[in-house]
Amino acid sequence: MQISNSPVTIALSLNKKTLTHEYILASKIFSISVIEKDAPLRFIGKFGFQSGRNIDKFKETKYEVLNSKCPAVVDSSLAYLGLELLDKLDAGDYTLFLGKLVESKLLKDGEVMTYNYYHDEKCGMTSSFAPTFMRDIAMSKTCSAKNTKYRCTVCNYIYNPDLGDIDGGIGPGTAFENIPDTWRCPICGVDKTKFVKMEQ
Repeated sequence: MQISNSPVTIALSLNKKTLTHEYILASKIFSISVIEKDAPLRFIGKFGFQSGRNIDKFKETKYEVLNSKCPAVVDSSLAYLGLELLDKLDAGDYTLFLGKLVESKLLKDGEVMTYNYYHDEKCGMTSSFAPTFMRDIAMSKTCSAKNTKYRCTVCNYIYNPDLGDIDGGIGPGTAFENIPDTWRCPICGVDKTKFVKMEQ
């Protein structure tokens, strides 16, 4: 969120348990990538639901190293911002970082993925580390579907058979029971056995 024009200042809220939080405190720099509307759920799962303590998020991901030496993701991104840490504010479980814009790049034209689109159209869920996470809403979240939906018990992703999982090779109209056993949750990567049927 932009909070000032001179200098251009961006606010970013991060959970204190994340590795990114540690990196920003140590390096005093960070980058923000603007995600395109058609970004695959696996990309969102890698950067939004998994920890850099467990996986190398930049392996097989295109990125650029900024003048500050901070990496900026360019895969599935329309633009990126490079920022220097100006200040921080303790906000309970989170820290609000204020960053001064020092570098930016427009990568391509396109539509930005909004939270509404991610939730309503892609049936995506909010990570428990996100400041917008609310357990009751996440657990009861339903995207419209004519057929029975299934929820991942690990990340709360909802498989909507009306949409399928195009990125994962599952076409629209594919019932959960007809998905191959080799299929994995597009967000967290667990297999079908970790999904539960949702009540209609």
